[in-house]
Order: sequence, then structure tokens, then C-alpha cells
Amino acid sequence: MDVSQKMDSNDAELIHFAGTIFTFPVDKRQVEIYLSNANRTVFKVVNEEKRCIGIAEISILKKNNKDAKLARILIGEKTVLGKGIGTKLIKKLTEFGFKNLKNERIILNGYSWNGGVIKCYEKVGFSRTDKSINYVKVGNDYWKTIEMEKIVL
Repeated sequence: MDVSQKMDSNDAELIHFAGTIFTFPVDKRQVEIYLSNANRTVFKVVNEEKRCIGIAEISILKKNNKDAKLARILIGEKTVLGKGIGTKLIKKLTEFGFKNLKNERIILNGYSWNGGVIKCYEKVGFSRTDKSINYVKVGNDYWKTIEMEKIVL
């Protein structure tokens, strides 16, 4: 899977995957700037054959802050969707944040219309925060974002 091709599909798919961090169409310079952020760790998701099937990110929100954010989580291989890979990925990213980065709280966002993703996050132990809801304009629609969090026990 070529992630840059996935991000070039259309504006709605780009926002679904990346929020508003990129502008359509994504170019090499935008990706270079994205990858150069020292507070961001980007992972390649591979299958059993070591073929890239996705991408995921964990970011430190502020220096000396114990919060991190999971973002830009994409499983682009349609044949593996619904098989638990997203759940495993969120578990591994969360473990990485708590154990390796010593985070105390990890947040992430999901769009309210994406019930499968919200269920995946809840299955891994995330719960909705009481942060005010944001809306993202996509074409003529407004997508409601839901912030969720998991706190180290």
C-alpha cells in the first residue's frame, strides 16, 4: 500500500485519515514536514508477509507533559478490515505510550459517524472525554469529532 496514493484519493478521504494537518493534494514537502516533527513517532503497519498495510502515529502533546495523542491511524488494505487489526494496533500504540514514553494519558479522536472506530477504541479501554465537540467542514457537510482518552492505571 502506498500511503501517499491513499492520501491523494480525495479531500474527504484525506480529512478522514489525517484531519486537517495536510492540504489536498498532499505533496512530498507536506510529508517531509510532517515526518520531521520530533514530538511525533510514525509507525508502519505490516502484515505477516511484512507488507505495509497501514500507518499510525503517536505524538507528545507538550514538552514535559504526560499526555500523548494517537492520530492518523490508517489500515489501507481493505481485505483485512474488520479482522481485529485496528484493535491490536490501538493496544500496541497505547502500550508503547504508557511503557516507552511514560505517558499517563493518551487521547485520540474519531468522527461520530464512524461507529466501528468508536467501538474499537472503547474495546481497548478508551472512553469519551467531556471536551467540547469540534466540527470539521468537509465539502458541504460538517463532521463531528469525539475525543476519547485512556488513563494509565
